[in-house]
Amino acid sequence: MQLSVVIPCYNEEKNIPHIVAKLKALLRDLPKDKCEILLVDNGSTDGSANVFIETLKDVEENIRVIKVNQNKGYGYGILYGLAQAKGEFMAWTHADLQTDPADVFKALDIFLLAPKQPMIVKGYRRNRKLSEAFFSWGMGLISSVFLKVRLTEINAQPKLFHRNFYEAIVKDAPHDFSLDLYFLFKAKKQGLILDFPVFFLPRLYGEAKGGSGSSLKTRIKLIKRTLKYIGELSRKVKG
Repeated sequence: MQLSVVIPCYNEEKNIPHIVAKLKALLRDLPKDKCEILLVDNGSTDGSANVFIETLKDVEENIRVIKVNQNKGYGYGILYGLAQAKGEFMAWTHADLQTDPADVFKALDIFLLAPKQPMIVKGYRRNRKLSEAFFSWGMGLISSVFLKVRLTEINAQPKLFHRNFYEAIVKDAPHDFSLDLYFLFKAKKQGLILDFPVFFLPRLYGEAKGGSGSSLKTRIKLIKRTLKYIGELSRKVKG
């Protein structure tokens, strides 16, 4: 298997049929051993389980659902999926369709064609609201100052990397929204991060769980958790 794509889904019942349709179209002309999609039902409490059964009843084995019985965090769901992935290359993106699942394949092409092998290839969101772009810029600036590496667009999707990188850093990976920051920090310390532009769309259904499009209250919680984790990560680096 060349590529494994993990897509965490938490209470995304209305988005699931749309992303599955896109995934079917993307995989239609690919050999079965080229790519696998792991949809992680990350402890959803809505009707996601039934929607998965209905939308995937005629799907080949290269799209499968992995069930997390109780939500233990955004990062936990992704890590749970990555642990069961078979690909040489690994990636994750979101189920909200704010970025196109096809961007993962663009990331793989960029990785394979890069003159110098990157640690991570990731999206860089364009056409965003000014307030959301400013929020991302501010979090990137704070992270960069305290961790002493330049980090931008921390929560942008997709993120793609080689299995060797994942296996080297997964042991200490956090289970919450700090996972994106952790992966990018480790990548920057070890080598190169390549960004490429992705077209960022409004969320059609459901509520954002953190970051872009989320409520002010959710963003404040995210900022507090991120600052706490930055402090922990910074102390580990110094120690």
